[in-house]
Amino acid sequence: MAIPAQTLPGCSTSSAGAVADLPTAVFVERWRLITGEPPAILLNSRTAMLALLVESTPIAPLEPPVPTWDGCGRGGDTPR
Repeated sequence: MAIPAQTLPGCSTSSAGAVADLPTAVFVERWRLITGEPPAILLNSRTAMLALLVESTPIAPLEPPVPTWDGCGRGGDTPR
């Protein structure tokens, strides 16, 4: 089952150079949406910037951590 891609208004996903064609202000705004802060520097290649971002992002664990039962709260005396 395919999930339809979500695009931001004015965002083209049809060409490989779509990132390079974005105005600088739009690229910085969307970078901020992803990272929460503006880029420290702007490289000549925005594709290289995105590659660095992906490489520096830690890999998410495949299995969620198991919560520990601390016995607090309602029904805290129930063994788990």
